[in-house]
Amino acid sequence: MGREAEGHAVWRGQSGAVRAYLESDGIILRGEVRAKLPRAGLMGWRVEGEDLCLRSDGEPLVLTLGAKEARAWVKALEKPVPSLAAKLGVSETARAWVIGGPAPEALAGALAGCTVGGPEDAAVVVAVLTGPADLEAALTAGRASGLRVWCVHGKGKGATVSDAAVRAAFRAAGWMDIKASAVSGDFTATLYRPSV
Repeated sequence: MGREAEGHAVWRGQSGAVRAYLESDGIILRGEVRAKLPRAGLMGWRVEGEDLCLRSDGEPLVLTLGAKEARAWVKALEKPVPSLAAKLGVSETARAWVIGGPAPEALAGALAGCTVGGPEDAAVVVAVLTGPADLEAALTAGRASGLRVWCVHGKGKGATVSDAAVRAAFRAAGWMDIKASAVSGDFTATLYRPSV
């Protein structure tokens, strides 16, 4: 989905200027009104004049975005949410070589039936990072195979391998981060490609 707009929000008795983000997992409001609204709870979206009107878990939300932007948001909301496997680009014909350990439940489910035991038949490496050794193994696997590498790690301050550490290690090795995807509420993934 990936839309972003400035506007005005009315939500749960609050009203004010916001920057609104439409992501595959929901709507995020930042500014004078702050909220994270899960995609599963969004319903009844429609355009009324300059406003995007919808309900989140049964409560009304009004975002004044302008008629054109509100229509674009409705169009985006009507698209089916891609599966995690689709976001990662894995399927029965584009399999993943999974390294590191153990995969979070959401990732394991997305990869079911789409993995191989080594780089020979893989389209991508999926590295589950639980510590510095897994980060080094991800770089080694990427270099040796020439494949793009999805680095999956925890979110937030409690993560054993931070997003900043992953980015620093891969960029220092000449790799570029080209895509990111939420895996679950606790895990995120970033795709790195080797330098061209």
